[in-house]
Amino acid sequence: MLPLLGPSPREACAQGGDPNLGGAKATPTSGGKDSKPSGLAPHMLIFGVERKGRLDPKTSEKNASGSFFEEMSFKAESEDSLSFRIKSVNPSLGLQILGKNNAEVAVAKDPSGDFKIDTPTGGMPANGDYRVRVTGALSGRNAVPFTIKVNRAGLTSTAYSERFNKIYTNYRYNDPASVDETVAKLERLVREAPDRPTAFERLGIIYLEVRRDFGKAEWAMDRAIKADGVARIKISYDYKWRQMTKLRSGDLGFEDKRSGWLRIQAGKLALYDERDKPMVTLNGRQIKELSKTLVSAYNLVTITANNARKPYVFAPETMRQVEADLVIKLIQNHVVGKTIN
Repeated sequence: MLPLLGPSPREACAQGGDPNLGGAKATPTSGGKDSKPSGLAPHMLIFGVERKGRLDPKTSEKNASGSFFEEMSFKAESEDSLSFRIKSVNPSLGLQILGKNNAEVAVAKDPSGDFKIDTPTGGMPANGDYRVRVTGALSGRNAVPFTIKVNRAGLTSTAYSERFNKIYTNYRYNDPASVDETVAKLERLVREAPDRPTAFERLGIIYLEVRRDFGKAEWAMDRAIKADGVARIKISYDYKWRQMTKLRSGDLGFEDKRSGWLRIQAGKLALYDERDKPMVTLNGRQIKELSKTLVSAYNLVTITANNARKPYVFAPETMRQVEADLVIKLIQNHVVGKTIN
């Protein structure tokens, strides 16, 4: 089983109103309210760790629009997919992010209440240091406490697609060195973005078709399906879905042999021909029986469907038991949802 490691924690610096963070609190100065206060000792923050702060009419600074703010700083990379969660009795608190030369980074509040980066790529404009301000209008003399947590969800969609496309473009299946390099890069990509299916899908194919590592193939295909992706397995079959028979050559085989693909998704499977045209699509409720058949030394898979005139009989590419078992297990777990005897 290949271990999946979550994104490595990154550190950030903050200056805020939480006395538990230590360090001296800056005294507000008149004028230059959007400038960064000086003389503050940095306090280390970790992504995913909730921190306390407060907007205080006595100590918090004001920006040009007259809103109070408390400021924190952190390091981010342009590939980071970040979200910011602010909790407070005052639900109208806002968020402002400033980069180099006080350039503001667009943010938007989603239905969950989290603030997300609202740039074309979904990430920061560049790698580097940024400042985060929790802002709000205050009435009266009472301070408004809040907590803020920065979460790194992985890679932005743009960064993920660019990384995957580059890996796939450089991949050569008939070059062992290229295979090793591709697998290493894809394994790193799934660690950084475990919720995206494409890299898992490609790993499943390479593990199965090139490396013949059925254990890792099962792991990758299982993760791909769970991430709303597809497990894709090469198959052979008879044009009329007939069982294997003795051919004129004396060998066992499909009388009218064709090649195609089995695609397994959450709740359904499909059989495609070699031109990638769909032939059969079944959901879990339509599958009446699923079985493995041994014909001489060949392992076949048979699917009997409701309202179908005959079963669908096909063989995984290697025709080995371990691959037929893999197919049946994936269909049972992700399409049928229960074990069929």
